Formats: sequence, structure tokens, C-alpha cells
Amino acid sequence: MPQSLEAYHAEIEAMIVEGEGLVAARDPATVRHLKRRIADSMLVVASYQLFIHRNVFAPLLGQSDPALRSRVNEVKVECIALTEDLRFNVRDFLADDAPLNWDATAAKMAWFNGRMKKHIADVRQLMSPDLSDKQHAALIARRTGVIGPVAA
Repeated sequence: MPQSLEAYHAEIEAMIVEGEGLVAARDPATVRHLKRRIADSMLVVASYQLFIHRNVFAPLLGQSDPALRSRVNEVKVECIALTEDLRFNVRDFLADDAPLNWDATAAKMAWFNGRMKKHIADVRQLMSPDLSDKQHAALIARRTGVIGPVAA
């Protein structure tokens, strides 16, 4: 497993790109590989959750700024929810021997990946308190693919 926050983020982002590519191709020959990579992502996200709680959230929650602690708690709760949502969805997905429903898989993947991208952007924002509001907005826009007034 990765040993740094950026390494985790890079691995998760690479898995997102790979998964989106596999689903977009809709090649029946890749179903087993797709299911394996989704199961792998569950392990990476679970490991990430333990890492981030110990190495990022715990130290930030020790800060004296109540606004920072509140924001860290929000991001922490979403991190827990992401892990749980992925765990439940993957369990059902892997147990299902029916032919793959590409549309449902693409929709679930888009929903989860959007949340994961936002989470990574939120964590990066927490870890970069010296950035201006404009820089934070641009960072989030790059990480989530949002373009427009938010990124201005």
C-alpha cells in the first residue's frame, strides 16, 4: 500500500481513470478484470481510510481552531461514508453472477468517483491552508473536473 497521502491520492485517481475507461469501453471480455479492479479499489480505499485518519485527521483535530476542527470532522465523516458505500456496493456487485449491467455500473461508478474526487480535493484543501480562496477553488476544479465560475 502507498506510504504517503499523495501516493494514496495518485493511486486512487489512477484507479478511477482505469475503471472509467473499462466501463466506457463496455467490452464483455473485461468484465472479470473490471470486477477485480473494483474489489482492489475497496482494499485501497479501506487502507487509505486508516492512513488518513491516523496521519491527517487526528493531527488536524488536535488544532485549537474550532472552524478547522469542524471542517476536518465534515471531511472525516464523508471519508467514512465513502468507505462504507464502496464496501456495500462492491459486496453486492461481486456476488452478482448475472450479466453485467453496464448502465447501472457506469451510473454507480460516476456517483462514487465524483464523491471520491471531491473528497481528495477537500483533503488537499485542508492540507494547504496557505492557499487563497481562488487557489482553493482552482484546485478543487482541477481535481473534480468542474470548470466555470467556481474555478475563476
